[in-house]
Amino acid sequence: MPSHKRKIGYVPQEGALFPHLSVADNIAFGLDRSVFTKDQIRQTTKEMLNLIGLQGFENRMPNQLSGGQQTRVALARALAIKPAIVLLDEPFSALDAALRGDLRADVIDLLRKSNATAILVTHDREEALVSADVVALMRDGQIIQQGTPEAVYSTPISPAMAISTGDALVLDASKMADGTTSYLFSPATKSTLVESGHIVIRPEEIKLDRNLSGAQSVGRISKIDYYGHDAMVTLDCGGQVLKVRIPGPFDYAVGEEVSLEHAGPVRFFASN
Repeated sequence: MPSHKRKIGYVPQEGALFPHLSVADNIAFGLDRSVFTKDQIRQTTKEMLNLIGLQGFENRMPNQLSGGQQTRVALARALAIKPAIVLLDEPFSALDAALRGDLRADVIDLLRKSNATAILVTHDREEALVSADVVALMRDGQIIQQGTPEAVYSTPISPAMAISTGDALVLDASKMADGTTSYLFSPATKSTLVESGHIVIRPEEIKLDRNLSGAQSVGRISKIDYYGHDAMVTLDCGGQVLKVRIPGPFDYAVGEEVSLEHAGPVRFFASN
């Protein structure tokens, strides 16, 4: 089937507006002149401008628009043909962080209002989780895991898939005969080993405390990366380096010794 008959809307990575066409002409580009009258094209363009919040911009040229406005116009051009599906190829990658978040929220809202099905390609883990109804994780051209954002984050099918959806600690672990899992944060057990493998822990599942008495694991803070709302704390636990996410405000310091506790699900994966 020829590409112009596939009813697919496409928003490329850089927007790719036609530089010699106005905003209105860019939006109307995909509308078949043999099917739609001039009045219908004008009305559709007006509806799209209202949808993306750029009323009054119809005569502007692409070089008179900001990066975010260009992305909105590219989306309007894709939606104007009433597509069966919209493909978005990393449309926010060229934008700064603040604009990226705001525009992403606006685009998701626009897609929902237009009742369009969309596939968003992204390497940004946060963007995938916050944008999608269904997340598909791919490797070597194959879908390895798919599900709701909550499902793929909380129940990864492998350590690699856990890392694909967010920060994760992969630690050596053993499955014991008494049904317990032995790893860095678990109590000592005299049960016999059944199988070796790994446990996956999210950084936000580890709790720090200054009380070292009776601690199952102790680490020394070697680095603190402060992000405002939280911080990533790097700890040396007897040669094992761990990264722990701590919500703010906090008053830990580099060099301080702290106890560690795992307060989260035990995700065990047997070695292949």
